[in-house]
Amino acid sequence: MKFLSFSLLLILISCTNGPVRQDVDDAPYRTSGLEQFFLPELPTWANTSASGQCFKKHNFQYLDFSKLSSTYQLKYPELVELQAQYNERLESYFRSTAVRFVKPVEEAAFFSNTLENVRGGVKHFKIPNGVREVEVIWLDGYIASNKVDQIKQMAQTSRFDERLPVIFSSCLSKQDLNQWLVENDLDQVGFHSLTAEWLNPYSSDLSMKPGLRVEIKKLMGDNVKVKFLIPNEIILPTEIVL
Repeated sequence: MKFLSFSLLLILISCTNGPVRQDVDDAPYRTSGLEQFFLPELPTWANTSASGQCFKKHNFQYLDFSKLSSTYQLKYPELVELQAQYNERLESYFRSTAVRFVKPVEEAAFFSNTLENVRGGVKHFKIPNGVREVEVIWLDGYIASNKVDQIKQMAQTSRFDERLPVIFSSCLSKQDLNQWLVENDLDQVGFHSLTAEWLNPYSSDLSMKPGLRVEIKKLMGDNVKVKFLIPNEIILPTEIVL
């Protein structure tokens, strides 16, 4: 699979001073005809979040929102859903088999089935009707600051009964986050989640921006009030855009 040129790599990811990984995924180049809808894959050493101070365990697939929009008439929320659901499907597949790559025919089936679901209105991130206030908890920041206990303390109060809690992680996948919640006795809180599968370098106007991002107001609706919960005011998540 093609990797980003150095110049384009600088556009897609933020600079980081963290440790560098040397291993690079050697997955075969896709030949299913879908390559036009995918951005070049990031090498493993670049799969990081500078603001979250974390590495990503998985090489996520980033979609070309511009081409997909013009081909299938999809809007930004549908494009983000498509990418997230496709990556979730891939991870489920890899967790169920020792094979580390997807054959072109399987990839085409995964993509077409996911596309059909999204066009049919299937959503993996949906704010319940009537919700007017949402609190987005930046998990990576709490982990990096060793302040996870603050999340546990909030969960023991009635705080999340009044506002819908959403856990955001720019490095964890959905399945990794679910496992983390179980390990930290937070799986019964009822968190909604936005994870690394939802990040893409395209903005809602389908122009490419520097760094990966998700515009959460486009997913939640303009009538929903969003508040960020962060461990301190010094470091802010660069991947979330209102």
